[in-house]
Order: sequence, then structure tokens, then C-alpha cells
Amino acid sequence: MLLKNATIIDGLNNPAYQGNILIQGERIVKIFSLEDGVDLPDEEMIDCTNKMVTPGFIDAHTHNDFFAGKDNNMLFFEPFIKQGVTTMIAGNCGFSAAGYLEGSDYSHLVGGGLFTNDGRDYHSFKQWSSLVHQHMPVNLVSLVGHGTARIGVNGKSPSPLTDEQMTQMLSSIEQALLEGAAGVSFGLMYEPGQYAPIEELEEICKLVKKHNKIVTFHARACSKVSTSYQPPIGGRAHNLRAMDEVLSIMRKTCVRTQYSHLIFVGKQSWSTVEESLQLLEEAKKEGFEIGFDMYPMEFGASVITVVLPAWYLGMPKEKRKTLITKVRLWLEIFVATKALGFGFKDMLVSNTFGKLKELEGLRVTEIAKKWKKSAFQTYLELIEKTNGKINVLMYQYQNKDIIEKLRLHPQSIYMSDAWIEQESGVQNFACYYAFPKFMTLARDHQTSLEAAIYKMTGLSAARFQIKERGSLEVGQYADVVIFDLNKLSFEEGKDVSPQGIEYVINNGKIIVNNNEVIHPIAAQIGRMIQI
Repeated sequence: MLLKNATIIDGLNNPAYQGNILIQGERIVKIFSLEDGVDLPDEEMIDCTNKMVTPGFIDAHTHNDFFAGKDNNMLFFEPFIKQGVTTMIAGNCGFSAAGYLEGSDYSHLVGGGLFTNDGRDYHSFKQWSSLVHQHMPVNLVSLVGHGTARIGVNGKSPSPLTDEQMTQMLSSIEQALLEGAAGVSFGLMYEPGQYAPIEELEEICKLVKKHNKIVTFHARACSKVSTSYQPPIGGRAHNLRAMDEVLSIMRKTCVRTQYSHLIFVGKQSWSTVEESLQLLEEAKKEGFEIGFDMYPMEFGASVITVVLPAWYLGMPKEKRKTLITKVRLWLEIFVATKALGFGFKDMLVSNTFGKLKELEGLRVTEIAKKWKKSAFQTYLELIEKTNGKINVLMYQYQNKDIIEKLRLHPQSIYMSDAWIEQESGVQNFACYYAFPKFMTLARDHQTSLEAAIYKMTGLSAARFQIKERGSLEVGQYADVVIFDLNKLSFEEGKDVSPQGIEYVINNGKIIVNNNEVIHPIAAQIGRMIQI
């Protein structure tokens, strides 16, 4: 296959140049000037005149390992390949589909309630890797989750691990690392990661350091105030304390570290952006390998009960209805939302799992108007009608200025942190246009497109030690995106694929042609990449 008359952006932050790319099999075999010719039949040529040709995009933070093992999984991957993603980093936030104690009594808890293996046993990272290899349209790199490994030996229990459990957990993690896991992810905001003492986290980081791999941290807090610290209000901003913790572990163990989805939840947290970046910059200057990933959206995906205090969640339903309970709850939510700079107007219902489909796509305040009730009453009624099983998109996670500051920062790489929910009436829009949005931000703000492409290709490949991908060079795998920058566009706030991406090539095969997925080739082209 010949990509002819291309404007080549090589994924290494070099200036774009004009040239031709010859692909044979799954590799790039020649890159040459426009003056040189190659005789190939017309059907084996793609005219790239006035088109940008880049490496396939690497989504640096996903959870799609939980979907790779499903039967007929194309539904979950099609929006990503249509926006140019050819490789995903999965197993984030402490949860991976595989890598836990064989014969565990707790394997059904893997996924933390947000994801599931559908009752399948994936304790062996090696066996799971073989199962998903060439069973998906993207290449997959996976971390092993600390939460998954800890669930394997102790479920979600807050009790400390015994010496035997600690040995078993470390053994299952090391086995996954030996079998190709890229590193270990931590989810310190979730059960059971939130219960792990610092000594446990440090032991795991030392193990990862021994194998020269990477750790990623979903920190204990992403907002100025949180329930992760007591008292919940006052003192040093909680997201800064959470970053202090991560950096302290990194400094003590010298492990390569990735700070997951740097966000600032609620307007009151936005004043901590500068100090957060300063902390990361100082650590980098000290010689530590530390970076962060970010998405270009102003929202994040969560569950509707996320703002409810633990005392209320643990209360019997009958007691929740008493006046004194409702008054106390109203006061606490009022104080918390004021302290966060976040309210019911920022909560969009995305998935009611079939119970209130007509409300999907509306914000809680819009539903309140529809029902002629207060936003607080509406919120409680939504929870009551669905037993709290509603997924939401939470806005005010950041703003346009913060996105600009983070996307241009030298320590950032790009990602979506998104997944498709089969039952949902409204999907996370990042599934459809996170990467085109990064490119249009570069175009519209007249900043370097080459630098933007580098962050979602070559730099991400280097960060996770992915060999032979992430750049357009002779000998590399032919993972390629061809797009018209002038026509590149997307519909903000819509789960619709972008315009302007004309071809996506993975491992030398065309998998998307003018927004159409090429079946059945696409479903079988993706590789499990061992690190």
C-alpha cells in the first residue's frame, strides 16, 4: 500500500514534511520524497494530497480491557477507531480485568462495581492476553490493577492484609508483570485501594521498579475538599495532599510514575491548578520520571450517589424518609456543593439502566422543572426510583483555560478515560471525539499540531515503553491516521463520530474508510502488546 503525496507528521515532534509512505504487510518499509516514484496498481494507492498523515493515536488512559474479552465487542471499540485510536492503555485506576489470585473467592468483585468480567475467570494475565489477542480492533497495553490483585486475596475488606495475603498479592502482581503487564495502577479513591497503608503501596512500587515498569495513580482526591480526609473541609486542599502522597511514594521508591487524569473537580478547586503543576515540575527537575494524562472535556463520568455521605448510604431506606434525616442531608449537601463550587445543574443523567430512559440527557435541574419539584427533592426521588443505579456526567471538572494549560504542559499526554455503556441513552462524548478535539484545539489556538500529535503518539509510546509504534519510521508497525485538517470537526455534546478522518490503518490494514468500519478485518486486527 502506498500513501502518496502526504503531509507527514511523524509522531516525534519534528516539523511536518511532504513525502510518500510505502507499507508492506504490517510494517512501514519505505518513506521517500515526492520526486521518487513507485509502481503500484491504483487500487493499492491512497492519494493523500492536502491530507495529514500521522501515527495511529494512543489513548493513554482507558478501561477497555473489561470490554476486550466480551463476545461481539466491536460496539465498545468502533467510536474509538473512528476517531483514530489504534492503541489503548488499559487496566487503570486500580482495576484490571486480569491478574489476581487463582481460585479467589472474590473474583466476582473485580471491576469495583463499575466494570465486570461477566462471571469469567481472568486470574491469569497470560491466558487473558491470549484470549483478547486479535479479538479486537485496537492494540491493547494493560496495567495490572492493585485493586484487582488486592480483591483477589481479601475482597473489598478494609482490614489490613496478613503476611500471607501480602505475599500472595505481590506474587500475583509480579506474575502479571512477568507475563507482559505494563506496570501497576492504583485507585486510592476506591475500595479496596483506599484501605491500603503507605507501606503496602511502597512495596508494590519497589516491585515495579525492580521490573523497570511504570505505576499510575488515581489519587485519593481530585477536589479541594473531599470525604477522603478528615475534617472534610479546611486545611491544605485535599487534591494537593493527594498529590503530596503520590510524589512522596515516588521519591521514596524512585519508580516511574504517571499521575492519572489530572482534573480539578468543582470551581473552588480551580485555584489549585498552578500549585499542582508546580509540584509535578519540581519532581521532574529533581530527576524523577513523572508525567500526567488529561482529557479535553469539562466533565467526567460518575454515579449519581457520588455526593452522598457514607452515613446516609448505609442507612435503611425507611430512615432516609424521616424529616430530620432529610434536613441533615440537605445541609451537608448544601455545604459540600458550596465548598466544591458544584451543584445539581452540573449533573447530567446519562444512563438509568432502562428505568427512566426518558430522562437520559437531562440535567437534574431540568428534571426538577419537568417534575415541578426542587432540585434536592428531584435528586432524592431519582435515587429512590432507581435504587441509586444512575450514571451521570459531572460538569465543572475543569474549564477551557485549564484544558489549554494542561494540554500544552510538557509533562502531559492525552487520553479519553471513556467507555461505551451498552444500555446508556447518552454516552460519554469523549468516546467519539476526544482526539479530534485535541487536534482542533491546536489548530484553532494556532499552537503546534506536531506537538499535539506527539503527545498522543510518540510521547505516550515512550511513557509506557511501547516499542515499534507511535511514530512513522521505517520498520515501525503501520498504524496510521489520514485526515483533512481543514475538514476536521465534531459536534460538541453529541455522541457522533467526527468528520474529516478519512482512513485509519492498524497493523497495515485499513480498518476505517470515510467513517465506515471495515468488517470483519477490523474485529481481528488488534494485538495484545506485552511490555
